[in-house]
Amino acid sequence: MIEKPYEGRAKVNFDGITLQIKIPSRKNWFIILFLAAWMGGWFMGESSAINELLSSDNIGVNSFMLFWLVGWTIGGLFAITILLWSLFGQETIQIERGVFSVSKGILDIGLIKKNYDLNNIKNLELNPEPTGMNSFFGQKKKIGDFWGITGGKLRFDYGMKTIKLGIGIGIDEAEARYLIDEIKNRGFYKKDE
Repeated sequence: MIEKPYEGRAKVNFDGITLQIKIPSRKNWFIILFLAAWMGGWFMGESSAINELLSSDNIGVNSFMLFWLVGWTIGGLFAITILLWSLFGQETIQIERGVFSVSKGILDIGLIKKNYDLNNIKNLELNPEPTGMNSFFGQKKKIGDFWGITGGKLRFDYGMKTIKLGIGIGIDEAEARYLIDEIKNRGFYKKDE
């Protein structure tokens, strides 16, 4: 039996004026199931702490409980964000009228949107994966890289900064090369030619 070629996850849409690329987040089912189960324990801890805070008259206990509750709530909000991102997150690249826009959001609700002047974008290319010892050491990582929120397989230079996109661990190198070709073949980027 011959394997069917992988078609990728990105959805490319071109209407003659606007190129739009939507890349859904990668579904890591271990993280999704773990966080869903963890949220049950988190909710029990949160409600128990709130009940303890409301029923106690001891200032020392209340101060500690309030401090603990703030940290616990921040951790829970982080876990909820990662869970929602894992299930419904997507990155949208849109190019039109000389503007290269990148937005990341959940269920088409853009949480982060950045616009770049297409004329100032240079070196649109594949972002190489670190190999050997560089994959452990020597590569500066952000916490969002692990969760697939930051980083990416595509990159370009914008002034004196390198912008990475393509949803961290979300797309394969072959799909990233295909997306770069789509951008170049549609006439939106010609600096490397």
